[in-house]
Amino acid sequence: MTPNLGQGACQALEDAVTLAHCLGTTADTDAALRSYDRLRRPRTQAITRRSARLGTVGQLAWPPAVLLRDAAARLLPARATLRSMAPVLHWSPPGTHAPATAGEGR
Repeated sequence: MTPNLGQGACQALEDAVTLAHCLGTTADTDAALRSYDRLRRPRTQAITRRSARLGTVGQLAWPPAVLLRDAAARLLPARATLRSMAPVLHWSPPGTHAPATAGEGR
């Protein structure tokens, strides 16, 4: 995972909680690991892709592209930036049914 979202340690914590949940629900280690993979893979792949895209944009060097990127970043409302991060920032451990946050499921 690229470091552009600062999610390495966060994802490790989510992994640990999810793995503990999966191991705690069955005595079959192979089944627990399959469940863990099924639960974690889509999220971690999505975050990895998002981080890579952010890194690509953040490392632009061509002056017109840098100017456009910087102008867009200044003009984008903070609320929109935070809302775009909702899929990364809002996570509930498996086995919980946390209420949906604003903007989810729309």
